[in-house]
Amino acid sequence: MTSRDRVLKTLKHCEPDRVPIDLGGMRSTGIHVKAYRKLADYLGYCDLPVRVFDVHQMLAFVDEEIRREVHSDAIELKRLNGGFGTRIDSWKGRDIFDDGSRYLFPDGFDPKAKEDGSLVIERDGVEVATMPRGGHYFDRSYFPLAHAGRKEEISALVLPRLTGEEIAFLKAQLTGIRESTDCAVIGAFGGNFLEAGHSMFGYQEFMERLITDRPLMEFFLDRLLETYLVDLEKYLSALGDDIDIIQIGDDYGTQENTAISPRIFRSIFKPRLKTLCDFIHRKKPDLFIFLHSCGSVYTFIPDFIEVGVQILNPVQTNAKNMEPERLKNEFGRDIVFWGGGCDTQHVLPFGTLKDLEDDIRRRIDIFSPGGGFVFSPIHNIQAEVPPEKIFRVFECAYEYGSDNTR
Repeated sequence: MTSRDRVLKTLKHCEPDRVPIDLGGMRSTGIHVKAYRKLADYLGYCDLPVRVFDVHQMLAFVDEEIRREVHSDAIELKRLNGGFGTRIDSWKGRDIFDDGSRYLFPDGFDPKAKEDGSLVIERDGVEVATMPRGGHYFDRSYFPLAHAGRKEEISALVLPRLTGEEIAFLKAQLTGIRESTDCAVIGAFGGNFLEAGHSMFGYQEFMERLITDRPLMEFFLDRLLETYLVDLEKYLSALGDDIDIIQIGDDYGTQENTAISPRIFRSIFKPRLKTLCDFIHRKKPDLFIFLHSCGSVYTFIPDFIEVGVQILNPVQTNAKNMEPERLKNEFGRDIVFWGGGCDTQHVLPFGTLKDLEDDIRRRIDIFSPGGGFVFSPIHNIQAEVPPEKIFRVFECAYEYGSDNTR
């Protein structure tokens, strides 16, 4: 069975020959570049350049050699933007972690060092992102619609993004993936609403103005939806027949609860999410819709299913009400769990190898019966996880997920 066949079979809620595995199939099943470099060295690929395709999260481009070593069955069709105005169609070497390692960054990545040792990314003279000294990521520091009070200000900045140049880039990338692998392909689209508000207005301001200035915030969300549908039309027309999954995302949960109330979600966000999903299903009915939504989203899972979401990630089982048994029993026939395969908050960084193996086996036992499960750790593997643990995660998932005697 090919990787693609394996993934498609589990997406149809049938058991494939083994549990499908994902490392790097999208931006929340990835690995920090520092951890990836150590993993590559551990596996004997000491001369392999480490490419950073997401400068916000410092995520590594998972090379074909490593993908095969960890038995990963999915590949992301990556957008041209590497974050904060960078482009992943060309690369340049740089060591920003002062560890003498080989990192290649997207074109346009040129952070400046400040006196306190932090790094900043500037665009048009404005600091848009910062990394503190000794940090692992760049955090957004500029919110272009902060304090915006007029529709005209929103309309001037919320515009379609998908250009002919990017479509050509995506087509060439997709051709290369299809010619060189038999993997399932996840088309990274995005299409977020809540997170877009956080990015454009700032977290606190957007959350407050959903209540205090709802008409203007709904105008913003409607404008977003319009631009997404314009971009989706072009994206699906150009690529929809050759990808298997389209990935959208919005973090509707926190560790302890939903990020917004059910009333706000169902009155403001759910209708727009449904319009987005309906458009995809009408245009390309064979595509599977993959929703990334962190945190405690148990309350919203029936809503996700109702609007047409077929895959949920990262399945943050350490969050409140997100116990694996509960999720599988209540929703396992109606949605695919892509993630939830390994506790990345506690067991992976701090547990023993036996703790790790026991955790993985328990989760496979819960999630895999009847299909509807793709193994991936809960969100990205962080910078300081030892390579022997990382490799054991995927070896254990491969070995135990292939064991017909479970």
